[in-house]
Amino acid sequence: FDVKPVIQEAKSLGVVLGNNVDLVTKPWWGSEPYLIKIGDNTTISFEVAFVTHDAATRVIRNLPDGNPETGYFGPIIIGKNCFIGCRTTILAGVHIGDNSIIGACSLVNRDIPDNVVAAGNPCRIICTLDEYRAQHKNDFMYMNSLPYEEKKQYLQKLFSKELG
Repeated sequence: FDVKPVIQEAKSLGVVLGNNVDLVTKPWWGSEPYLIKIGDNTTISFEVAFVTHDAATRVIRNLPDGNPETGYFGPIIIGKNCFIGCRTTILAGVHIGDNSIIGACSLVNRDIPDNVVAAGNPCRIICTLDEYRAQHKNDFMYMNSLPYEEKKQYLQKLFSKELG
């Protein structure tokens, strides 16, 4: 997947992207992409949705005493060195702090502080980043620089019993 055209398109829409942002696939930027800011070294996984408005205000607009101009908008700010899991939805007005991990399929409807792991619907803090590192220190594998075929062979051998 060539991320360069997606990065260029995001910037042309007004998304503010830091350095070394990794987009696994094209996210859904929503109708106000110029209200989105993503910090350096952040990864956005596939099918992430950025919702910078609340279209439910349409109901308010249509009430007998409603104002047809009623709307709600808010920026979405993602800090530096974050990971946003696949199929996550981030709502208007949310700030995600530096060094935070958002688990897959989360609905982020409130601010998330720095240095935490959060997930769920609604998204809630699961643990600190230090706790996550400690819990998984024996699970981490150090092979990101391996060529594809070497990595494939290593992982297939490692998990051969589970894969049958």
